[in-house]
Amino acid sequence: MEIKAAYRRFRQWQLSPFDNEFASQETNSCCNCGHDFVGNFCPYCSQKQGLGPITWKSVWHSIAEVWGMHSRSMPFTLLQLFLRPGYFISDYIQGKRQVSFPPVKMLAVIAVLGVLVDLLTGAIHGMFQTSAGDKMAYITNVFAWLNVHINGAFPPPSDYMRKVLDWLNRHPDVLSLVMLSFLIIPNYFIFRFAPRNPYHTIPQGFFVQVFSTVVFLILNMLYDITGLGWLVFLLGAVLVFATYKQLFGYSVWGTLWRVIMSFVCAITLWSILLNANYGIHLLREDQFEVAKGFFLNIPIALMIVGVILLFCYFIGKPRKKKLAVLAD
Repeated sequence: MEIKAAYRRFRQWQLSPFDNEFASQETNSCCNCGHDFVGNFCPYCSQKQGLGPITWKSVWHSIAEVWGMHSRSMPFTLLQLFLRPGYFISDYIQGKRQVSFPPVKMLAVIAVLGVLVDLLTGAIHGMFQTSAGDKMAYITNVFAWLNVHINGAFPPPSDYMRKVLDWLNRHPDVLSLVMLSFLIIPNYFIFRFAPRNPYHTIPQGFFVQVFSTVVFLILNMLYDITGLGWLVFLLGAVLVFATYKQLFGYSVWGTLWRVIMSFVCAITLWSILLNANYGIHLLREDQFEVAKGFFLNIPIALMIVGVILLFCYFIGKPRKKKLAVLAD
């Protein structure tokens, strides 16, 4: 019974964690202007109640101001991203901005911390190193396999592509933001008629992916420190599912197949970028026949993405009978 009660309290906190009531109904005297007031802030000069002589807490706040962390605590924002990710992001895109540390600034801070963790652990390779220690090896091998089986010819030396992927892997903030940005358009169509946050916009989708990138970078740091790839992957999968389940409000199965379709589209769009980049490189190397195969992959990939998005869009679109029932 105690476990059930604790879970109910946790669920209630997930749904409504913010207490916007006054901390006290007692009359406070403002240390700045001397006026008496009731509430958290003085209505005359806006100074927060409870401020007094300088303490060690004041020192911490002064240092934190350099990073913009003196209000809307970043640790508390990160806690919410891991314990109530979808609900928290939903609050933010609906206008509750004061409950969150500024997301783009948080992404920059976490990216800097990620670089420091890489340097301290010697794990510049990021999350894509194989057990043999060859950076990006399995991605390069998959890329070569696709070229062999789709284009019907062995690829040229992959030094250029290896350098591109290696650079991205050394900059996980750029890599994660680019890769996750490919989810914005699929999510716009696939979750268009969601029970929660329907008709969400592309700018909202941008901030959804900024928060997701922050989580991804933290998981990458966890992998660099522990080396437990299976744990990081499992935790990442759970967080992705929880985020979309809470953010859009579909059932378990409804969330699962939509998330899978979104990631299929995002990976396919990412492959278009790789094909275009490598094709241009091959043209510069005068390897026209091989380059043509890479460029031919692009319309095929676009067609696959278009079919998936149209299918998911019409599957999710409310039917007239259903709308009539809701209207009654």
